[in-house]
Amino acid sequence: MAIVAGDLKKYLTGASSDGGTQTNPNLALGNYRSATEITDNTDNNLFDDVSGSEASAGDTEYRCICLKNTHGTLSLQNAKVWVSTDEANASTALYLALEVPTGGDTNGYAQTIGTESTAPTVGSGNVSAWYATSALNSYANGIAVNQGSHDVNLDAGEIVFVWIKRVISASAAAASGINFTIRLQGDTAA
Repeated sequence: MAIVAGDLKKYLTGASSDGGTQTNPNLALGNYRSATEITDNTDNNLFDDVSGSEASAGDTEYRCICLKNTHGTLSLQNAKVWVSTDEANASTALYLALEVPTGGDTNGYAQTIGTESTAPTVGSGNVSAWYATSALNSYANGIAVNQGSHDVNLDAGEIVFVWIKRVISASAAAASGINFTIRLQGDTAA
């Protein structure tokens, strides 16, 4: 049976081992995949609210999530990550970078940052450059998973990490409901 959307899962990171316990989105700062799936269409499911002082001074924060092909046998061929919804406002910019795991394609880990304000290292090795989400608006424009030595497919059980950078410009206006939808897409055998 072909891969369906339910086979492609999104998880928090920050666990001390693959599939370990870590339920706090504010601690999704790399390391291993957590067992906690990200709940779509839920306020603060990845980033917290921006405080008045953060909006006034400007603020850049980072999160890392893990995407996994949970199909039992099939590869997601020519897999790409893209953004189907980006409702940022003029004071908010969103960027993505893709990292393939170190230590194993099915149970490896991502680099770990110390705080949500610490930038991960991007643009070399297993990590793509930063891409503005406004440019990742279709599968054709998505980031391919063939970073480092990884091929273009996400085989059964394989994972890939996505770094998200949220930039709030200084003197930002109040806003609510800023959201975006990260997609993992590719071809599948029947």
